[in-house]
Amino acid sequence: MTTSLLRIPTVPLSPLPEPVPAATSRECTVPLRRMGEGGLADREDVIAVEADLLVRAGDHPETVLSRTPGDDLNLVVGHLLCEGRIRSAAEVERISFTYGSPAEVAVTLRKPGPAPLTAERPPLRIAPGMLFKLKELFERRQNLFRNTGSTHAAALFDADGALLAYGEDVGRHNAFDKAIGRALLEGTLGSAAIGMLSSRIALAMAAKAAAVRLPVLCGFSAATSAGVDVARAHGITLVGRLRGRSFDVYANHWRLGNEQDF
Repeated sequence: MTTSLLRIPTVPLSPLPEPVPAATSRECTVPLRRMGEGGLADREDVIAVEADLLVRAGDHPETVLSRTPGDDLNLVVGHLLCEGRIRSAAEVERISFTYGSPAEVAVTLRKPGPAPLTAERPPLRIAPGMLFKLKELFERRQNLFRNTGSTHAAALFDADGALLAYGEDVGRHNAFDKAIGRALLEGTLGSAAIGMLSSRIALAMAAKAAAVRLPVLCGFSAATSAGVDVARAHGITLVGRLRGRSFDVYANHWRLGNEQDF
């Protein structure tokens, strides 16, 4: 059993130490039988690790996150923010990780102060071609997916298309929380303009985007009706089925102009 204690600074620190023990792997090898043209054959394959992380934060009920180990600090902070348990990184005093079976994390929260001031975002307009370029950059980062074929990913970009944060996990919610948590801890979340997901855009994913005031959210798969409702209610430009050289815009299409306008 390994225990690590992290004190969260009141000002952004980049990068923060990774609490997961070095021996913890995000993937493992399993024996299987595969059916091919020559019939069934024994072989080994690489799959993603999925393990529980028990989260205790202040007086809130315990939460169990079934996640891929790695980026646990980002995951926990992003999860707390998106669930409304914190409003800024300054509300987290310290985090103690214990890696046993299961892994556990105890979060000590500071008493909430005044709500942090949020600067008004400047109007955002995006050339459609930028989304295709960001998708290419996104897919190049999906190393765990290439190795295992069983993970989701999420990324945050600024208005110029610079990558701010990235997360990969067996759970699409966790992947988004990892990206959001990293941006929050590194002080770049306020610059995030575009969120990109490898998944469909359902209610929970759109709600996370609304919680961090993302202007644009893109997904490789389609949106759901509840996801569209959240996007419309919060002024989010919602883009789905981002594949090849096409995509669908479900809400607030005005942020996307014609290429000749840029």
